[in-house]
Amino acid sequence: MRRDADVVVVGAGFTGLAAARALVDRGVSVIVLEARAEVGGRVRSFMTSDGVRRDAGGQFLCDDMPEVMALVRAARLEMVETRWRGAAKTVSTTASRRVPEHENTLFARMSSADPADPALAGLSIADWLDAQEATDEAKRQFLSMVHGLWCLPAEVIPFWYLVDSDRRNTAEISELQYFLKDSAAALADSMADDLGPSLSLATPVSSIRREADHVVVTTDDRQVTARHVLVAVPPVRAREIVQHPPLPAPLAHALGGWRSGAVIKILLRYPRRTWPPAVSSGLSWDDVSGLYAFDVSQDETHAGFVVFIGGPLALDWRARGEAFIVQTVRERMAAVLGPQAPEPLELILHDWTDDRWSGGGYSDVIVDPEAHDAEALLQAGVGRVTFASSELSPSFPTYIEGAIVAGRLAAARLADRLVADGTAHNDAMALPR
Repeated sequence: MRRDADVVVVGAGFTGLAAARALVDRGVSVIVLEARAEVGGRVRSFMTSDGVRRDAGGQFLCDDMPEVMALVRAARLEMVETRWRGAAKTVSTTASRRVPEHENTLFARMSSADPADPALAGLSIADWLDAQEATDEAKRQFLSMVHGLWCLPAEVIPFWYLVDSDRRNTAEISELQYFLKDSAAALADSMADDLGPSLSLATPVSSIRREADHVVVTTDDRQVTARHVLVAVPPVRAREIVQHPPLPAPLAHALGGWRSGAVIKILLRYPRRTWPPAVSSGLSWDDVSGLYAFDVSQDETHAGFVVFIGGPLALDWRARGEAFIVQTVRERMAAVLGPQAPEPLELILHDWTDDRWSGGGYSDVIVDPEAHDAEALLQAGVGRVTFASSELSPSFPTYIEGAIVAGRLAAARLADRLVADGTAHNDAMALPR
C-alpha cells in the first residue's frame, strides 16, 4: 500500500525536532505533527515591552552539553554567559547557620546510593530523608532541592528514581552557564526550518491505529499513514492518545506511572543592573521550599531576574491567585536586591502547571515505586509505535540537551529498523503544512 511517510513524529519539541532531522539525514521520509501553533514543546518565548524575545520555558545550557551546544553554534545563535561562577546565596529568615550544599552530606549519600538496591524498594524521598541522620537545616535544604528541580512533593517520588535521574546529569559546571540572547525558542525555530512542509502545526493527534505493516495516525482533520510512528511527547500526554488496539498491559502501566511537575516561572525585568555579583548566581530562601531566583540579565541595561516556584509551593501559591504570587515575588526580590535597586519595569508570569500539551514542568516524574522498567518499556514500544522524550534520555533528562539526545537515539533505532527491513523511503511523500 502507498504510505504518506516512513515515520510520523508526534510532537515538535526538541525531542521530536531532533528525531525528525536525524531521520531525514538517514534518508527516511517524515511527517511531524505538532499540537501547538509553534514548535519547542516546553521551550516557549514571549516579547517584553522593550522588544526583546525572552524565555518562558526551558532556557539554559552549558559547555558540558555537547549536542545542544553544537546546534547553537551551527545556527550561529548568540549566547549570553550568566554570572554562574559564584556560590548560590540563601536568604535566611532565621538566626540559624545555613549549611553550604557541598558540606551537606545528604547530597553525597544520595549520589552514592544504588537505585537497584533492594533496601530502597518502596521508599519515597520523604521516607529516605526521615531515616537520615542530619540536622533539620540540612534536610530542609535537600528538600528544597527536590521541590525546586523535580517539582513534586517528596512523598510521591520514589527515592530510587531521584538517584537514577540525578546521576544522569553529568555536568561538571553549572547547567545555568548560558542562555540564548534571542531565547531558546530561536533554536527550535532553526531546527524546524529545516523540516519545511513536512511539519504541520496546530495538529493534535487523537489516536493511533497499529496494523501489521503500517500505522494510521488520526488528527482532527486528517489521517496519516506511515510505516512507524514515534510519539515524542511527555509520558503523561502520550497516554492521552488513544491506541487501537489498546497497548499491552505492561506498556500501558509504564505510561501510567508518571506525573507532571508543577512549576511557575516569572521574569522580572529591570531598567539596569545595580545589584552585586554575589546575588546573581542563584538565590533561595530558607523559609520556603522550592523557590529559586537567578540573574538573566543580557547586559547592564537589559537586566532581569527569573524566579522559579516549584513543587508544593507552586500549588499552594497558585491556589492563592496570581496577584498574591506577583506581590510576594516583588517583595522578596526587593528585600534581597536592596533599596538601591529600581522597581521592575515588568513582571511576567508563566504557569506551567497542568499545561495542556506539556503536562507541566520541568518534566514528568515517575511516581510508581515499582516502575523500574518504565523507561525501557517506552523506548521499546509495541509493534510500529515507539516513544521518546527528554524524560527517557540517558543524559541530562529534563534539559534541552536530554531532549535532543533522546530524539536522536530513537531516530537511530527506527532508521536501523527500516534499513533492516529494506523499506525506507520507497513509497513516501510529504504532506503540506
